[in-house]
Amino acid sequence: MHELGLCDAMLKMMDQILENDGSAACRVRRVVLEIGELSGVVPHFMEESWKAVTDRTHYADALLEISTVPGYADCLDCGAHLRPAQSGFKCPECGGGKLKPVSGIDMTVRSIEVWDEE
Repeated sequence: MHELGLCDAMLKMMDQILENDGSAACRVRRVVLEIGELSGVVPHFMEESWKAVTDRTHYADALLEISTVPGYADCLDCGAHLRPAQSGFKCPECGGGKLKPVSGIDMTVRSIEVWDEE
């Protein structure tokens, strides 16, 4: 379950962002995360990993909000543009299975909402 490692890396990245932004004394209220449909990251596992990684940290009360971004690919056999997850990872035009992902392969922290603890 690589989601655990992703959450750990995300916390370290957020610590760095908050420190560089001068918001290190602030408390994180909400993190908005976009997960690409073809990224290999399972949103449910990400939510469970978030709970485990943030337990007993200053992120423990932070809400993780996840949205899924559709994934698209191009068929290398016929050139069709398709959503592999909806077509069984086969091209609906020619039945080919040689697909090149073109979007929906990323995981992005879209925003970090903080409030000042003072």
